[in-house]
Amino acid sequence: MPFAEAVAVLEGRVLHSGSFADVSTDLAGRNPIVDDTFLDKVIVPGFVEAHCHMLEEGSLSAFPWVGAYARRAADGTTKPGCPTLAAALDLMRGADAALADPNEILVCLGWDPNMVGGEQITADVLDRVSTTRPIFVLHSNGHLGVCNSALVALANITRERSEEGVMRGSDGEPNGELRELALTLVLGTHVHLELDPAEAAVNASVLARQVGCTTVTDLAFGATDRMVTKYGEVVERDDVPMRVVYAPFVQTLNARYGDDTFAHITSLAGRGSDKFRMGPVKFIFDGSIQGRSARMNWPGYCCGDPNGMWFADPDEMFEMMAPYHRAGFQLALHTNGDEAIDRGIDVYERLLLDTPRFDHRHRLEHAQLATDHAFRRMKSLGLCVNLFANHIYYWGETHRKYTAGPARARKLDACGTAKRLGVPFSIHCDAPVTPLDPLFTMWCAVNRITSAGRVLGESECIDAESALRAATLDAAFLLKIDDRVGSIESGKYADFAVLDDDPLSVDPSGLKDIGVAASVVAGVAHAN
Repeated sequence: MPFAEAVAVLEGRVLHSGSFADVSTDLAGRNPIVDDTFLDKVIVPGFVEAHCHMLEEGSLSAFPWVGAYARRAADGTTKPGCPTLAAALDLMRGADAALADPNEILVCLGWDPNMVGGEQITADVLDRVSTTRPIFVLHSNGHLGVCNSALVALANITRERSEEGVMRGSDGEPNGELRELALTLVLGTHVHLELDPAEAAVNASVLARQVGCTTVTDLAFGATDRMVTKYGEVVERDDVPMRVVYAPFVQTLNARYGDDTFAHITSLAGRGSDKFRMGPVKFIFDGSIQGRSARMNWPGYCCGDPNGMWFADPDEMFEMMAPYHRAGFQLALHTNGDEAIDRGIDVYERLLLDTPRFDHRHRLEHAQLATDHAFRRMKSLGLCVNLFANHIYYWGETHRKYTAGPARARKLDACGTAKRLGVPFSIHCDAPVTPLDPLFTMWCAVNRITSAGRVLGESECIDAESALRAATLDAAFLLKIDDRVGSIESGKYADFAVLDDDPLSVDPSGLKDIGVAASVVAGVAHAN
């Protein structure tokens, strides 16, 4: 029954659905209470965001925003964008002046040179704001960051540093930019991007409610015992209307727990509840395409930049993933460039030859430049793919002109190919890389319009019903929770998004403009 007029809820679950007359008749002996609050609205399954970083999204409101586009904050306000480098520096100067402690590190988020005409930030640029206060700016993709000279000195980032990802100027000295694993020289020691987990989780729930997300993810979570406990305590509260599935980030936890990481993650799998639980185990293979740290096949980056970085080479990744695969865990592997996608599929094939498994639902995350050949291999191995549809709007023009080139960019986040070949797929926003907003993500997958108004790869467009399914039931399938959420179906949790219009009947160009009146979690409505 794809459409219904009424849904009956009992004890936080869907009891019945159908025409109002049938539901009323079938439940007449139970004396049902009729709630017509949303009589003029459209109720769809609660949106399921299968790849975001929700604590970071909740922390975003605490930091100055220097991204090129406006950003919604948890308090209901909107942070304006900084369309030029000059505007970003002016905002930083204001933030610097507002800090009373002269030694407090100024942290700003959201910079992306691709969106401001290629203007770059390095240490000498940040020194125009302050040469005494340490300053750190994180790029919107989360894979690059920049320190001013004061923070470079504080973190002892010297010419002798040998870590890959410490970028240098023409004189061989560090220029303040850190890529990928080199970010650990400041993150977690000098720079802390998260608020207290309790405050960040509450902010996250507000942002989720505003856009109808009832299930969200933390898909590269530093799942220490303390963080899991504090996060879970907040999510379990009745006034926090969201469910959270988190994915322990193995490479980070390896650095903390060493040989005990596997035992630690195994212990986490036995904990949790209906609202807060562990999902897949997360690994990162390469970096970011727009950050030029993703691994690319021939002919490489069309701008001439050198190939990107491996977080682990394919053999190392196999050895790292094998214990988890053999133990029955679901795996999620971050792959952006087409070389990383192909080698990631190779690793999964080796794992399945080593230990055959049915219904593993192993995932490729982002998989932005997957070819038809890659999708056919995914299908043959039973892999799922989680496509970063928002990239089409935010970075489609960047990839077309400066990174992948026009031919490969037409296949960016190829939902149409995944659907045609029968590869299970979802669509996601990767918040806080782009804002949490499933209706906008659906709009991207349906229309494939770039920020310049260009349709990028028309054959990869999908219809609105497929996009709605990808943002609800198919996302739940990728999280192995489609028995509980993702559709309005008897026995499942009564989790709904209440919309001002029908996403299947509006003009596809208007999908992103549909208002969200409320979120319903376990049958309890939380109005916007």
